Amino acid sequence: MARVETRTRLEFIGGLGFFLVVLAGLLWAGGHLLMWMTAANQLPVNHLLIQGEHRYLSRDEVRESVLELPEVGNFLTLEVDRVQQQLLSLPWVYQVSVRKQWPDTLRVYIVEQPVAALWNQDAMVNAHGEIFRAEHGELELVSLSGPDDEAGRVLEEYRSLQRFLQPRGYEIERVHLTPRRSWELTLTGGVRLILGRDDIETRLQRFIDVYPGIVGRERVAYLDLRYDTGLAVGWKQDEETDNDQERGTKSDRRA
Repeated sequence: MARVETRTRLEFIGGLGFFLVVLAGLLWAGGHLLMWMTAANQLPVNHLLIQGEHRYLSRDEVRESVLELPEVGNFLTLEVDRVQQQLLSLPWVYQVSVRKQWPDTLRVYIVEQPVAALWNQDAMVNAHGEIFRAEHGELELVSLSGPDDEAGRVLEEYRSLQRFLQPRGYEIERVHLTPRRSWELTLTGGVRLILGRDDIETRLQRFIDVYPGIVGRERVAYLDLRYDTGLAVGWKQDEETDNDQERGTKSDRRA
């Protein structure tokens, strides 16, 4: 009976030892495999799939931005959040979704900035009223301007004014909100409308009613509609004369 118990004990110890040796071997092999897989230049990202409709953002720009990350040398250790933040830094990128696809592909879906208008000549505003800066070349967009914290309001006012004027045959070229929160807009053709702060649609309707009857409309520089009734007309010739007089006055002062 004692011999049986001794043999059983020895078999248990032998089995346990064998198990521990196998486990240690597996851990050692797994550790080395993990070190190899996470080492630099092992399992690199070999394919970058760029998806989405892009009018102004080039695929080369996206690819170069991703390749700037040293992490792209290893597919396993590459963090999609890191790639996302990198691409969001590109001016024309509005939203990004990044997904890894085994064994070596990175899928990137990019939503481009939905540009709506130029802003203060040196920037743009997107369809959500957010200002962003990017190379825009010769984009033909309406020009909006005003305090930066009012960009969304100016965009909404432009949309409202456009809906009012376009069916009546007028197109807006520029909308400006002055520091005193007074509205001015310029129509295609160069006529500037000074609207003030209140009763904007009422004043625009007055312009629509009166403007077609003005003789010599091609010489109209601006219309000041900030009156309870009527309006004031500024003529291009008057503006040129005023500018000449102003330049002469400045020259006299310098003399």
